Amino acid sequence: MESSSPVYYLDKEEVEEICFYLAERLFKFEEPLPEFKTRFPSKLESILEIPKHGFGNKELYPTLLQKAACYFYFIIKNHPFLNGNKRLAILTTFVFLKLNNHTLKVPWKKMYDFAIGLANGTEDHKKEFKKNSKIYYPTYFKRLKHFTS
Repeated sequence: MESSSPVYYLDKEEVEEICFYLAERLFKFEEPLPEFKTRFPSKLESILEIPKHGFGNKELYPTLLQKAACYFYFIIKNHPFLNGNKRLAILTTFVFLKLNNHTLKVPWKKMYDFAIGLANGTEDHKKEFKKNSKIYYPTYFKRLKHFTS
């Protein structure tokens, strides 16, 4: 599915205000999330730029699905937070898709198990990313029929 309408990308403030807020309130784990300000400087900011990458006039991640996969995969793999990276990767992906009139219809447990598998994966990044964006997401990726903000 190509991105035909303008894509709304998340910034650091939105990850803090929306995703971090939701993770703290929705997901109760034995390991609480550390304060947002304790993240590793610049890691999150650089991850948030990955879906925008291109060369010349060609986008490296042209579909909304691939852009969402970037947030999910790289937050898990690059650990911008001291703890809670999988939870925040899931929420960031869902928020990004919602803001772009799409969603993933997948049970929380299945999504979290997939995140754990990625975190523990030993394949190279290219293989893991392809598996993430081409095999798993299309099964659950849905365009919202009625979107209200």
